[in-house]
Amino acid sequence: MEGIIARLRMSAAAMPGAQRALAELVLADPDAVSHMTIVALAGRCGVSTGSVTRLCRALGLRGYPELRIALAADSGRIKAEPWSSTMGADVSEDDDIPRVAEVVRAAIRQAVGDTIGGLDLDAVGRAARALAAARRVWVFGIGGSGTVASELQQRLHPIGVPAWATLDPHLAVSGAALLGPRDALVGISHSGRTRETIDVLAQAASSGATTIAVTNDAASPLAGQASIPLITVVRQAGLRTEALSSRHGQLAVIDLLFIATAQCAVEQASRSVRTAQQAVAPRKERL
Repeated sequence: MEGIIARLRMSAAAMPGAQRALAELVLADPDAVSHMTIVALAGRCGVSTGSVTRLCRALGLRGYPELRIALAADSGRIKAEPWSSTMGADVSEDDDIPRVAEVVRAAIRQAVGDTIGGLDLDAVGRAARALAAARRVWVFGIGGSGTVASELQQRLHPIGVPAWATLDPHLAVSGAALLGPRDALVGISHSGRTRETIDVLAQAASSGATTIAVTNDAASPLAGQASIPLITVVRQAGLRTEALSSRHGQLAVIDLLFIATAQCAVEQASRSVRTAQQAVAPRKERL
């Protein structure tokens, strides 16, 4: 039977605001929540006890005591079965490398295929034109999304787009404050609820810059604040590869965005690439 933590993961994104905030708090530390009173949990999240009760009912539970019991049971199972709780049921610790490779291949293929198939391509075109015309571009993300942000910056810079990326939220928000109507900012967050990324994008928007969001949740605050939201489609699977799959979905978006941006400024991109290649060529090891 599916555990309460898995059910929360699958349904949290579609929940109303207060319930979603509660779900995210529960998922952050289910064991701790299993020891909290309903008043303590509501106060920790800044919502009413009624919101906690509605969350329980949305999960098919009779009330908060049942949620606490379910969380305690799931937390105990996770401690007793660390492999399956972390990696899921699709692979076991005894599977051979070909089996593991097939599961990972399938997860990546689904993430990339679903994302490209579901993208608003008109939005991609608008984002590419904004990046190609921008005086400067900031790209920002936290954690795994920060790795993807750095990847986008490294692709844009050689084609002549003046782009910067940072993992420092203070530097990012100060940089966003200095942007203007001729600039752009790309905020990347799988959940669309990373507070630092939302704050940086909001600052860029208030400065008049074009804001582009790459997120997996069209209903998230990040997507709602962005001038141009680009939505990945990464579904939770049996294998706990959502972090890995989310990155591949994001990379598929930035691959497409990078190429479309280069197409919007072919002469500039070609000239910049040639110049960069000429600068690097003497430094490559000669065999």
